[in-house]
Amino acid sequence: MKKKANRITKTVICLTIDQEEDYLNKMCAKGWKPVSILLGLWFTFEKCEPGEYIARVTTGIDTKGHKASRERRERMIEFLTDSGAEIIPEINVDAKTRIYAVRPARLGKFEINTDIDALIADYTARRRYHIDWSLAAALFFVTGVLEGAFMAAMYRAPEGTYVDLVCACLEFIGAALLLLSFVCLIVPIPSYTRKIRELKEQRQIEE
Repeated sequence: MKKKANRITKTVICLTIDQEEDYLNKMCAKGWKPVSILLGLWFTFEKCEPGEYIARVTTGIDTKGHKASRERRERMIEFLTDSGAEIIPEINVDAKTRIYAVRPARLGKFEINTDIDALIADYTARRRYHIDWSLAAALFFVTGVLEGAFMAAMYRAPEGTYVDLVCACLEFIGAALLLLSFVCLIVPIPSYTRKIRELKEQRQIEE
């Protein structure tokens, strides 16, 4: 954690939007307002009054699990800002798939969507997005391993040389990153499935 005057930066790993939202609200409750997010890992906060702000994280993907159009994203941002919220600047690997916002608690309850059918559609879209990209990551991983094996068979650098060591390190790093991406994408799927089931059960009770 880096700290400078009334600003701190924390490194946190959140695999789902719900986890991110819970974490941001815990920090708000402690008196730290989120002001920027980098790659979904580094969260920067500024000092504020405890409980002064409420944070919300919403998806920026459509019902098919694809990145939402620019128009849809702009409509969502306009809706949030019109309600008195501030959009938190972010640079993310999943560019334009999430929207982070904070709003003063004095404005009352901060809810983006309370309709059960819309929430089910939202969580279904999130799950679809993760399924599609986890399959893509798995495909890239297998393709990379096969390509590495093929290149090793076609070209062999003298063992123990600098070239041999560099090639081995690059192959290992590439495979590790793809495997990590696959894990990060597939882990949230069960939680989204569970949330969808809970929402459907709630809908049945209300009906």
